[in-house]
Amino acid sequence: MTKAAVKPDKRAKPAKGKKHRRGVLDLPKAVETRMAEGRAERESVPLEAHGEWAAPEGRPDPVGTLEAQDATRVPELVPIRHGRMIVSPFTFYRGGAAIMAWDLAQTPSTGLRSQCCGDAHLSNFGVFAAPDRRVVFDLNDFDETLPAPFEWDIKRLVASFVVAARDNGHRRKEQRAAARAAAAAYRTTMARATAMRFLEVWYARVDADDVLTELAGSEDKATVKAVQKGLVKARTRTSLGSLSKFAQRVDGGYRIKQQPPVIVRPPEARYGDVEQIIRQGLADYAGSLSPDRRLVLDHYHYEDVARKVVGVGSVGTEAFMVLLMGDRDDDPLFLQVKEADTSVLAPYAGAGEYEQQGERVVQGQRVMQAASDPFLGWATGTGAGGREFYVRQLRDMKGSAVIEGMPPARLARYGEMCGATLARAHARSGDAAKIAGYLGDDDTFDSALERFAVAYADQNEADYAAFTDAADEQRIAVERGV
Repeated sequence: MTKAAVKPDKRAKPAKGKKHRRGVLDLPKAVETRMAEGRAERESVPLEAHGEWAAPEGRPDPVGTLEAQDATRVPELVPIRHGRMIVSPFTFYRGGAAIMAWDLAQTPSTGLRSQCCGDAHLSNFGVFAAPDRRVVFDLNDFDETLPAPFEWDIKRLVASFVVAARDNGHRRKEQRAAARAAAAAYRTTMARATAMRFLEVWYARVDADDVLTELAGSEDKATVKAVQKGLVKARTRTSLGSLSKFAQRVDGGYRIKQQPPVIVRPPEARYGDVEQIIRQGLADYAGSLSPDRRLVLDHYHYEDVARKVVGVGSVGTEAFMVLLMGDRDDDPLFLQVKEADTSVLAPYAGAGEYEQQGERVVQGQRVMQAASDPFLGWATGTGAGGREFYVRQLRDMKGSAVIEGMPPARLARYGEMCGATLARAHARSGDAAKIAGYLGDDDTFDSALERFAVAYADQNEADYAAFTDAADEQRIAVERGV
């Protein structure tokens, strides 16, 4: 008989030291044995328990949590961060990963860990070019990635669908349907992974063209048209396509166009000799690449750099765009150099095995994505703060779904895509058989996650109200519309 209550001490605790991983010389347990071990986890954390959310006593002030993050960020950019977050409860949710990390750590947590995204809301999925130049759909943001209980990611995902659906004015039934679709797709995809050879799991990916083929047979022509339009736009978002958008010819070379306050030349008063810092940083970054990737990088030379404001929650962290050029005028390579801070999950899940935070992001991304940017790497800043960074291409056929105004049926379909994609990402590092055994083959987990999503969307609205009150009271500075 299923237990009605969860043991009060079953909470996620920070991992201590490195846990033993199964190695090539270790004999594996049978799939059925691991599934049974997963089912046994329900004794301490019943599936129904995941539907629970109520703010516990002593919950940190959500505005205070954001202010603590602001303290280490570029001061003049902090009001822009607040301005982007204050647009709606949905944009607030996007920037509130640290708030939810504390909350998730208070919920009943299984001992089933995988490499987690740490910020798996629906806008952190999208399309980009795989190294073979085919456009794929996958997770695309890993600033907070860390090994953690698998359910933390899926809970953040399903709640994001209810928050977004409310922003779009969807009815309550439609909000719940989108969250449930994501949870069900996660569960069924994890079950399918259990029946696959591991190499099949590792190589599994979603090609954007396959999505179009699948949709072509449906009656939802508007969705097909929207996907086609998004892919056409994404395929223009390359380094070459960015050259005319972001740079201009100056004295026989190229310089990045200034678009204050979003794109500016790094202030010397703050950074000193920026060109020398970037050159040293590029050399450090090159050392993190494999020899074949370094060979490609060596065909480019440094041209210019600018500071660029990116994202919502990331605003205020150091982020730069670097223009490299090949030996001809139509051969640019734009790189994004982005500060990597400690994951918001670290206080609750453990610090992980990588001390350099840029390396943590890169290695986590490589584990979770079916195909990753070949220019992923990391570097440590030479300034007094010794900040840590990761590097990737600024644009490589990147695109994302337009969530605002998305109709209910399309949002639910998108929920299925995101839920399935997250499951594939978790199955690469977690034990798919244990997770699938725990989740079961009925909709108990789906129903619980649906309830959680609604309850946490209510929490997010309350936190958003506190945030707007703080702005009205001038406790926090807000710069809107940037």
